[in-house]
Amino acid sequence: MPDDAEATARYPVDQERLEYLRSACGSGPVLILTHDNPDPDALASGKALAFLLRQAWGIPARMVYSGVVARAENRALLSELAPEWEYVNLLVNLGSYSAVALVDTQPGAGNNILPLDFVPQIVFDHHHPLREGLSLVRFVDVRPDLGSTVSLIYQYLEAAAITPDADLATAMFYGLQTDTLGLARNATPLDIEIYTKLLGWLDRQKLVNIAQAGLPRVYFSAFSRGLNATRIFGKSIVADLGELHRPDLPAEMADLLIRLDGIRAALCTGYHDATLYLSLRTAIGKDAGSMVQKIILPPGKAGGHGTIAGGQIPLDGKNAKSLAKELERRFLVMMGESAVDGVPLLGDQTIRQSGE
Repeated sequence: MPDDAEATARYPVDQERLEYLRSACGSGPVLILTHDNPDPDALASGKALAFLLRQAWGIPARMVYSGVVARAENRALLSELAPEWEYVNLLVNLGSYSAVALVDTQPGAGNNILPLDFVPQIVFDHHHPLREGLSLVRFVDVRPDLGSTVSLIYQYLEAAAITPDADLATAMFYGLQTDTLGLARNATPLDIEIYTKLLGWLDRQKLVNIAQAGLPRVYFSAFSRGLNATRIFGKSIVADLGELHRPDLPAEMADLLIRLDGIRAALCTGYHDATLYLSLRTAIGKDAGSMVQKIILPPGKAGGHGTIAGGQIPLDGKNAKSLAKELERRFLVMMGESAVDGVPLLGDQTIRQSGE
């Protein structure tokens, strides 16, 4: 990884860099681990790394994740495009692998099940901040200036002259698409270039199947509760979703709420399995990654980049509602909002439009 400001989105991946990665991998097998409750970018990036290791050097890899893959689209991606991923809730026999690679997460980030005292050999990520533990890792490529980890690992495939097959290209395309909201959020010229290349190789029918995956009734009930819990404070918007049927719902709700006219930042919270989750979205010009660091409470961990950030806090017996209220208070103070109760998003301001 570059030592200074030269760490740009177009940091080159040359043959020397490829050889350095191969050396860090050893002879295999390599364990590829991503963050809890993985999203499409994480699932596609891990699959791309395993594909690279196998195609370039014949190195076998095992891909594992923890938490839940609950969002309908993500479950469809997992089953249709990346069934190699295995669910685990505990890592054992780490010494049986020639290397452990973290993808779309970092040691010490608090969102993966790698033991805190274990140093992985490889880290690929695009989230801020850069954790202190990275200094001990042999091979590191962390670039918060990129819109997705998919774009980062694609450069290694390209440097190795490897073209992804249709399933991998579709997974990578969808991962890049979702992390950048179709190139509308935090996308760099490199992300756009890779997006266009992947478009020529993907399986369009499988992409449709994933993007249009069926939604259960509980999804609509949860969204209804979330909208009714949403309050507006000036140019900020807040929603505590309470108990979650899936841990990624605050992120999806925050993506929606930041689109409200006049809003500059959106904070959504909720708890699942003794962990409080928070997601922060900002309008262009406000760095969500640095903002979330001012909101998070110990022993929680948070990170992000550009206009998107998130974190999680173990409840450890604490009251989830009180904790969410304190996060909200810190958020509103940071945003300079003085209102006490806020205005409900849904109220008596019903707008009727004809012809629809």
